Amino acid sequence: MPVNRNALIRYKTIDACLRNRRRKWTLEALMEAVSEALYEYEGMDKGISRRTIQADLQIMRSDKLGYNAPIMVLEKKYYTYENPHYSITQIPLNELDLQRMQEAVELLRQFKGFAHFHQLGEVVQKLEDHVYAAAHQTGSVIDFEKNEQLKGLEYLEPLYQAITQQKPVKIRYLSFRARHARDLILHPWWLKEFKNRWFVIGIQNGHRHEFTLALDRIQALEEAPPATYIPA
Repeated sequence: MPVNRNALIRYKTIDACLRNRRRKWTLEALMEAVSEALYEYEGMDKGISRRTIQADLQIMRSDKLGYNAPIMVLEKKYYTYENPHYSITQIPLNELDLQRMQEAVELLRQFKGFAHFHQLGEVVQKLEDHVYAAAHQTGSVIDFEKNEQLKGLEYLEPLYQAITQQKPVKIRYLSFRARHARDLILHPWWLKEFKNRWFVIGIQNGHRHEFTLALDRIQALEEAPPATYIPA
């Protein structure tokens, strides 16, 4: 069951309130806390209804989202957790969650050629370790082909930047049939991975049809002289 951002903010706010036993939480107090959270995070100033909070409490009590929260009512008006150590943020991951997290880890690994991946490498490793431990040594459900020695990966980042900034690039390229490399000006449109090889698609100066160039056949790449970018 998908949860939208506003609902998640409400659930986490209610969870924080019910864990706080230094205060007694009525429906009105929960409404006030949730309204403040929605205003802080989403800029919503309409407040929240009593009916919405009651529905949220019911969903948190149920297994629709896997919470099964032990919510009880004291003196017919004060809400709290029966288990003082319970929190919806500490429920164990189910099998589907673990599968999706593992798929995300494997997908992130495919971007090693991008410069910003080096900043994410440690985060991905920690995520992978967490998934591995939580799954009790469950194997990966996605098997990507990998070739750490593949040539041309160093051009992924500059081409990505050229595409997002809409700038042409000068490329020295050796095609499969050519004996010598040639220089060309390419207006790159997008990058594509196919059968464990990367390609850049774009248009050359003086041509009307698009070109597909393999990154492993690029010998040099630099920013082209100032020129009007030709979009796709």
